[in-house]
Amino acid sequence: MTLVVGVKFRRHGPLNYYDPGAEELAPGVRIVAEIARGLEIGEVVMAAAELDPAMLPSPLPPILRRASAEDMAERERLDARLPEAMRVARELVEERDLPLKIARAEISFDGARILFDLTAERQTQYQDLAKELATTLRCRVELRQIGARDEARIQDGYGPCGNRLCCSSWLKEFVPVTIKMAKEQGLPLNPTRLNGMCGKLKCCLQYENEQYVDLKRRLPRPGSQLQLEGGSAVVTEISLVRDQVLVTMTESGTVLAVPAVNLMQDPRGEEGSGGAPPRRRGRRSAPGSAGSTSSG
Repeated sequence: MTLVVGVKFRRHGPLNYYDPGAEELAPGVRIVAEIARGLEIGEVVMAAAELDPAMLPSPLPPILRRASAEDMAERERLDARLPEAMRVARELVEERDLPLKIARAEISFDGARILFDLTAERQTQYQDLAKELATTLRCRVELRQIGARDEARIQDGYGPCGNRLCCSSWLKEFVPVTIKMAKEQGLPLNPTRLNGMCGKLKCCLQYENEQYVDLKRRLPRPGSQLQLEGGSAVVTEISLVRDQVLVTMTESGTVLAVPAVNLMQDPRGEEGSGGAPPRRRGRRSAPGSAGSTSSG
């Protein structure tokens, strides 16, 4: 086993493992270490722990030192250059009527490179813009195209649930979200309710999708006939959010709401498993209902 600490160089960046050496580094401590593009200040987010060497890079990079007051002051001085760099970049984009938007700028710890994150409708190369920015800002310039979800993460905000956006508060990785997930959950296919601040389907649609799919698999389909204590009935609707199945009595035409647990079937198709329906987990409710979820 190898002793390592976990370090992040960006708030939503990946977790990197480093050799702490003889230093005792608690979470929250700022350090200086080497990354692919040179030295950078990072923050320890995982206390020293022993991990299997197979999980770690080889060779394991070392922590060079704790960040000093001078290091932090230099970082602040460099970051103070970014608003002006953003202004220059946005003016050039506007002057040339380019179909893109500058979302964020980052400057390296040596001040020799500025990375601009941009969004555009299609994948495009903008070498001419990079060259002009490099000439104006007198440093190396890199342009990186990001997606709409990444832009929402940078902008931050609050969703209709009242919580901060998942992508900017705790979500580490984006996973594919499809309209099929909304259909499985019986949600109205209304883009204003299903789309988040990024304009894409809300990330929270996939949090409980597995439970919804399993629940639908174990419940009778709409249109199927049932034999209840009060007589025969036809399934008219499955309300997954309320854990109910709406049935219409054949003789009287009365519509009844039957608890889903009463109609639950074994996944192999055997009725009367007696198991309770899986409870929804996570922090979301159906979009458009009270307490609906935040955007991803």
